[in-house]
Amino acid sequence: MPSWPPSPRTVLALLLAWASLLLPGMAAAHTMALAEATRAATLADGTVLPARALTLPDYWDRVMPGKSGTVVYELRFDRNWPAAAPGGLFVPWAGGSYEVRLNGVLIAAGGRLDAPASALAKRPYYVAVPPELANTHGNLLRITVAARAYARSGLLPVTVGPADEVRAQYERAFLLRVVGPLIAAVLSVVLGGLALLIWWRQRDALFGLYGLAEVAWSVRLLDYFVDDLAIPAELRGYIVAAAREVFLGAIARFCLLVIRVPWRWLHRTLNAYLWLALPVLAPLAAISSHPLVFPLSWLVKVGIILTVAGAMVWGALRRPSREATLLAVTVGVSAVLFLADWIKVWLTGDYYWVHSMTRYVSVPFSVVMAWMLVERYTSAVQSLQNANQVLTERVAQREAQLRAAFARTQKIAAEETALRERGRILRDMHDGLGSQLVTTLSMLESGKASGPEVATQVRHALDSLKLSIDAMQDTGGDLAAVLGNLRYRLGPRIADAGLEIRWEVERLPALPHFSARKVQELQYLLLEGITNVLQHAAARTLTVTAQADAQAIRITLADDGRGFDTGATRGGRGLRNMQVRAAAIGGRLQIRSAPGGTALTVEVPLAPAQGDEAGTPGAGAAPAA
Repeated sequence: MPSWPPSPRTVLALLLAWASLLLPGMAAAHTMALAEATRAATLADGTVLPARALTLPDYWDRVMPGKSGTVVYELRFDRNWPAAAPGGLFVPWAGGSYEVRLNGVLIAAGGRLDAPASALAKRPYYVAVPPELANTHGNLLRITVAARAYARSGLLPVTVGPADEVRAQYERAFLLRVVGPLIAAVLSVVLGGLALLIWWRQRDALFGLYGLAEVAWSVRLLDYFVDDLAIPAELRGYIVAAAREVFLGAIARFCLLVIRVPWRWLHRTLNAYLWLALPVLAPLAAISSHPLVFPLSWLVKVGIILTVAGAMVWGALRRPSREATLLAVTVGVSAVLFLADWIKVWLTGDYYWVHSMTRYVSVPFSVVMAWMLVERYTSAVQSLQNANQVLTERVAQREAQLRAAFARTQKIAAEETALRERGRILRDMHDGLGSQLVTTLSMLESGKASGPEVATQVRHALDSLKLSIDAMQDTGGDLAAVLGNLRYRLGPRIADAGLEIRWEVERLPALPHFSARKVQELQYLLLEGITNVLQHAAARTLTVTAQADAQAIRITLADDGRGFDTGATRGGRGLRNMQVRAAAIGGRLQIRSAPGGTALTVEVPLAPAQGDEAGTPGAGAAPAA
């Protein structure tokens, strides 16, 4: 997949844009940061804490661990902007429900003091200062906070000054601390949900771990932009802390799976960390205000991340790939972010983690995973195209082989057909015309045959020859035409014998399956029957009838001769040959005879028999002389 490395100018522009969003920026000359304050408090049990001077930030959970109450901060300032111009207050952190009063006048409120809302502590807020309320000197700003135990209540330094400058600082903070996490959470949900869907269909642990990590991180980010849920603050804190631990464990396993790190001890360490983090570390982070809990828990996380980063670098060097390299860089960036936040909390005491960058740690992984999805999809499409190309080539090759085999088969079939036809003609010539010529020659050599008898034998031979030639022509299964040819060939012979022929042939349906071989068998069968009438029946009339119904065509030869005993002649060669010919065409032969006439009926079915072919070569015999 082609890549387009960004130009240095593009990278510089992106870094500057990022810095403009994430860094607080240089404060304008007219704004003031109010850090000197006095604090008084009334605890939930009724204990009153007298006012005392302090320097903000004030971390309530560290000063009064496990205590809830109402805290009042008083700050004083002189107006340093024109009297007619509006002013503004920027409160980066107040820790729960709040009220803001300027010179005794309520100018802002969030939540209810009797029902503290811990979620409001995560948001910065801006308060407009009416021009008529701000005095030139001696302004008293009173901020009342409903402090909830373990909810990170308290107050950070407040900025006051011209409205436009103060609001610009507020908007940067709101973008960093509220909008940014919201966008990161949406991105995590989308990519995590997509990865989980892929895992659901393919059961690929790689996508399952990534999807779990992204969904867990989106739950962790809810703390920045979702107001209080109907759950205790301690439970909310535990859910957020547990989601952070699940993200760390799942994303670490994901990275190790991508680069195929074989270190079992590292996998076991991650499993042990999760088993320890969920029941121990997460509850401590949620409810403990001890100053060592937060830094030490983050030190453990930084250690794990640095170990995974080392494994990623080792894997990228052992098996270089773009995926391994990108993940190694991403884990390295995450380690730097975690380490920087840990150092900041440890050294500067930023217990509220206001300017933390770790909240965006999922974004680099989201970008890398999106790239991996696109890369793998593109690779899959390319592999599919290559497979289709190979399959197309193999199909074309196989098709060419089949064509060649089919051509060879056709050639062999044509040769076999020609051989069968040649053999049929030879058999017909030998059994039909040949036997009749041999009979004629024997009669001549004996000297006993008269001229008319010899002439009769010669005419029989000619009739057989003509019928054989007629059978070679394609009649298209038209039996009426076959009977017409038979009448044309044998009509003079029948007339010379003194018989009257009656032709009663109806319109017959065509039989496309009736091959030339079957036509010849039918002609020989009828020729045998007519010859028997001429030689043995002593008849005066021969009636040829052809009728059709829904099942078959029936052809009948009927004479008015003396008849014969069908039982006495059942074993004769002539009748046996006619039965064989009837079977060869898939039909049935019936002979009825009595004094006064004989009827021979051939029944030809309209439908072809199963496995019917062009007839069985040599199934019948030549007609008797």
